[in-house]
Amino acid sequence: MTVGENIRRIRQERKLTQKRLGELVGASEAYIRAYESGRRNPKPKSLEAIARALAVNVEVLNNSDFDGVKAMHRLFQVFRQYNGHLFECKDDEGNDAVGISFGTLTLMRSWFRRYEKYIKEVEECNEIKDVKQRGEALLKAEADFNMWMDIYPGSEPCPEDLQMQKTHDDFMDKIGLNPKNEK
Repeated sequence: MTVGENIRRIRQERKLTQKRLGELVGASEAYIRAYESGRRNPKPKSLEAIARALAVNVEVLNNSDFDGVKAMHRLFQVFRQYNGHLFECKDDEGNDAVGISFGTLTLMRSWFRRYEKYIKEVEECNEIKDVKQRGEALLKAEADFNMWMDIYPGSEPCPEDLQMQKTHDDFMDKIGLNPKNEK
């Protein structure tokens, strides 16, 4: 999704009009419409204001438009920074797959917990007999999971994971072993 598509998606989830979002960020409705249509790209300060108004992390909007190669390079960065290891495994259907473990990325724990909750919700939805109700419940479960990811870490009820990761990152910065700081 493009930055504009994500602005629109989240604005609509929040039940805001383009006019109201514009009022919240100090921009006109026309600017919001232009951002959402892709005719204009918001400058960094505008993007930050939109993210605040939508109560999401700016990364949700800022880094939303990338292809497979860019996605791989982002994974490479995380892999390097957080002591990643690759391993071969089988997926749930028995197909060959590759997994990644991050030895020091404790933040993944909260994501995994929320993902497990989402999978349980999907399983419960699939037991609903009425097709329309099942579809609505599945859409809600997916929307809730997406919202969790959009507002992370604000969605996180376990601040100990956040503090543990911050302590680790600060230590790595201090001893000069944080690859994100290499030039």
